[in-house]
Amino acid sequence: MKNTNVETLLGTNEKETKRMNKGLRSLLSGVSLAIVGSLCVGLVLYVENTTKDQIAENQKNSIDARVLALLPDEAKDKGNQITCYQIKYIGSNQKLFVASRASEITGYVMTYETSMGYSNPLVMIAGFDKDKKVYKADIQFSLETPGLGDKVDRAHGNFLDQFSGYALEDANWDVKKLGGDFDYITGSTVTSRAIVVATSMALKELNELDLNRFSKCRTQN
Repeated sequence: MKNTNVETLLGTNEKETKRMNKGLRSLLSGVSLAIVGSLCVGLVLYVENTTKDQIAENQKNSIDARVLALLPDEAKDKGNQITCYQIKYIGSNQKLFVASRASEITGYVMTYETSMGYSNPLVMIAGFDKDKKVYKADIQFSLETPGLGDKVDRAHGNFLDQFSGYALEDANWDVKKLGGDFDYITGSTVTSRAIVVATSMALKELNELDLNRFSKCRTQN
């Protein structure tokens, strides 16, 4: 009788021990997962905090190089300063870079956006001389279809060079197909016209320029 009770007791204790061990293993697994999760989150935050300044610096350097490439030679001479302004009349969050020396403006670079393309948005960036004539135009961001709409970019030809030297009043800013003065790319008429019209709107804005309307960029270039 006593032996039976001992065996029963031992069996019960063994079951309890297994249940406790199982519960302990579950608890330890949960704690381990929580620790690993916390470490991962901490690592991500650490990497983000340590790299965001470098990313911002790289972006700034990239914009600086792009702006310098689009400014006329006079605006690149020693002694020029470039001031960045936020503009909102030809697209959201666009910028105007004004080069000046001894309080005299020597050139401009403007980013401008159009929704007239085949795939939007289409963001342009162009340099202008002190007389507000196009110096050099380029595409900053495009979602145009490869092989069709993207034929207007510099990697595929000199379509953008036809604007150089023109002021707003010097041309009928539309494509020749619609009575304007500018060529268009066959198979990419919509995008061609979008760029022509958007550039004319940028020139119009530049001609009506009042820097007092704009706030300076948070990061100066």
